[in-house]
Amino acid sequence: LRWAPLWLARGLATQHAMLPLLTTTCTAFHAPATAVHAGSCVPPARHAAAICSSTGSAGPLIRSAFLSLIAGQSAFALATEVPSLFSSSPDIFGTLFDAGFLFYSGRLLAGQAGLVGGDEALAEKLAGLDCTCTLSIGREPGTWMPKEWGSSGARLSLPLQLRFSEETADLGFPGEESMTGRTARQLCCPGGGSFVGQAGTVRVEPTGGAWSVKPTRQPGVGELRFFLDFPTEAARNDVTLPAGRVFFSGTCVDPELAQALGPTPGDVFVAPGSGVRLFGEGGVTTKRTDARNLYGALGETFLILGRFSLGPPPPPQASEDETPQQRAARERAEDEARGRAV
Repeated sequence: LRWAPLWLARGLATQHAMLPLLTTTCTAFHAPATAVHAGSCVPPARHAAAICSSTGSAGPLIRSAFLSLIAGQSAFALATEVPSLFSSSPDIFGTLFDAGFLFYSGRLLAGQAGLVGGDEALAEKLAGLDCTCTLSIGREPGTWMPKEWGSSGARLSLPLQLRFSEETADLGFPGEESMTGRTARQLCCPGGGSFVGQAGTVRVEPTGGAWSVKPTRQPGVGELRFFLDFPTEAARNDVTLPAGRVFFSGTCVDPELAQALGPTPGDVFVAPGSGVRLFGEGGVTTKRTDARNLYGALGETFLILGRFSLGPPPPPQASEDETPQQRAARERAEDEARGRAV
């Protein structure tokens, strides 16, 4: 029962990622942003805007302008509605209405401008984490993907090695509303991954990504949000991993809170070193931007692609000329990867 609120938070976080929702993304009109290079996390100068997802439309900027207009109108109305609360005919409903819109618009605009960040305490503990992220792409209940997509029940399983870097990534304006707006940290995917398709082994190499931890209403519990940019589409049977930005959402728990609550139920990956608990599964989504949402002006619809799971990275492989010291170091790394005490 002590873990029930965390399971509820996990369910809400997963549902937030899995259900269609509205958000904004970067456009071709960004300010210069820090790039993410998947292999080394060192941004080459020629990829100065690679971290941003260019939609080729001004929709997200129109959305930001619309939010600014709402905030301005609400603030102007509050200037007369608040004093009227002390009169004989107060406009209580109008005041609450405008105050709510001002708070909502201001919070989103602050995130787009980089003035509001995520849960830095949890993010600091996760920075430097190396892990295996296994994608399970296929049809899920509630998805808005085309009816023929994944109708055969096929799955595309893709393991990727990820490093949650401590380096800052500027997503440009207006950033990624589903994360923490403009500010995030670099996500590295050295070497990419592969799966077996109809024509044999298929290599998939993301060009980079970013991650952040969104705070929740419960202290010590955060929503782990990250994305990877895939330059090309990958397909297995009638399931495709589309080219572009793919989003991931899960739940993480501070080790002190987890220790106070006792043993964690279910599938949980414990981050080596920090002890942060990462719930083993999360949601994978992509965005749809077309005329139905005015190309991002009304926000962008998220489509369910599948799920992902996190686990320890693969242990180092033994070499033929391995020395006793190297063997001891490798075995210690294997013990840490399996979560055993060293």
